[in-house]
Amino acid sequence: MKVLFVLHQTILMGGGTKSFKVMLKGLMQKGVEPVVAMPDHQGVYREIAGLNIRTIVVPFRDNTYPWVRSVTDVLLFLPRIVVHGMMNAYAVAKITHEARQAGVEMVHTNVSVCSIGFRVSRRLGIPHVYHIREYADLDFDLHFFPTRGSYLRKLSSPSSFNICITKDIQRHFGQTGNRCSRVIYNGIQPSEKELPVGEKENYFLYAGRVIAAKGVSELVEAYSAYLGKTRHSMPLYIVGEQPDAVFLNMLKNYIEQHHMGGHVSLFGQRSDVRELMKHARAIIIPSRNEGFGRCMPEAMFCGCLTVGRNTGGTCEQMDNGLALTGGEISLRYDTEEQLTQILLEVSENSMSYYAPWIERAFRTVNQLYTAESNVDSVYEFYLEIMKSERERR
Repeated sequence: MKVLFVLHQTILMGGGTKSFKVMLKGLMQKGVEPVVAMPDHQGVYREIAGLNIRTIVVPFRDNTYPWVRSVTDVLLFLPRIVVHGMMNAYAVAKITHEARQAGVEMVHTNVSVCSIGFRVSRRLGIPHVYHIREYADLDFDLHFFPTRGSYLRKLSSPSSFNICITKDIQRHFGQTGNRCSRVIYNGIQPSEKELPVGEKENYFLYAGRVIAAKGVSELVEAYSAYLGKTRHSMPLYIVGEQPDAVFLNMLKNYIEQHHMGGHVSLFGQRSDVRELMKHARAIIIPSRNEGFGRCMPEAMFCGCLTVGRNTGGTCEQMDNGLALTGGEISLRYDTEEQLTQILLEVSENSMSYYAPWIERAFRTVNQLYTAESNVDSVYEFYLEIMKSERERR
C-alpha cells in the first residue's frame, strides 16, 4: 500500500510531528510504502529523508485565515489570502504530479487545518484521510478558510475518511457515529513492562509550548498564590518552545512583578525532558482546551505524578484511566484555586502517598496509548478504507 502523507509543518518537537513519527515507523514495518509531502527542508525533513523515504518539498500554507495581531497584519490580510491561495494551487499541482508518478493509493493529511492533501486526492481520485489532532478554534484560535462549514463538507464527501485523536474532538466536528470516522489515540512509545523508578526531586514541571492557549499564565498565577501560602516552596520549571514573544514578555513581567524570579525558571526547549519528568515531584498540564496532550501520557510512562486541568483531551485521558482502573490516575482541577491547593498538598505529602495514582496511570498508558495500539488501529482502518473503496467502485 502506497500512502502519501502530508505534513503542514516540520517542527521537530511539535506534538503532531512526534505522533506522526511513531505512526510512520510502525506502518512501514507493516509494509506501507510512504511518500511524504512537506512545506520546507527544516526540522523533521532531515529524519524522514535519512530513512530513504521519497519526499516532496514545496511551500504551502494552512487552510485557515491569516493571524490578525497588529496593524501590519490588518493591512496585509487580503494580500496574504491571495498569495497563500496561489502558493497552495502550485503545491497541489506539483504534489499531484509526483504522487501520480509514485503510484500513491491513498492520501493521509496529518492535521485538520491543511487542505493540500484533500485537493490532491480529489485530482487523483483516491481516498483521503484527515487526521484531526486539534479543535483549531478552541485551542489555537484558527478559523477554516473560507468557512468551517466548507471544511465539514470535505469530511462528509465521498472517499473522505478521518481519524480523531479523542472522542471530544470527534464530537466537536460532528463525526460521532460517522462510519468513516475513527477515534484512535496517539501512540506515545512502545509498551513498557515495568514502571520506571526515578529518585524524585523537589520541583514542579511544565513541559510544552509557552503560549496563552496552554494555560501557562493561569499556572503561574496559581503558583504565585501557592508561594504565598507555604514556607517550604518548590520551584517551578517551565520547559518548552517560546514562539510568542509578546506572551513571553507578559509572562516575564508578571513573574518579576510578583517577585518570583528565584522560584520560576523559564528554560526554553531542552533535550532532557523525559529525565525532568522522571525526577519531578509532579508535572502540571494546564491547557485550556488540549486536543490530546502528549505531555500527560509521556509523563505517566516516566512514572511522574500528573496534575491536569479538567478539560478537553486532558479530561478524556483522566476519564479513560478512571474507567479502566477504577481509580483516578491524575490529580484533576477546574479552577486556579484548586490548582493552588493541589500544589500545597503535593508539597506536603510524601511521594509514597501518590504511588497508587502513578501505578494506575502507568497501567492506563501502557494499555491505551502505546505505539503498537496506535499503529494497529490505523493500519486496520486503512484496510477497511481500501476494501470499501473497491466495493464502492
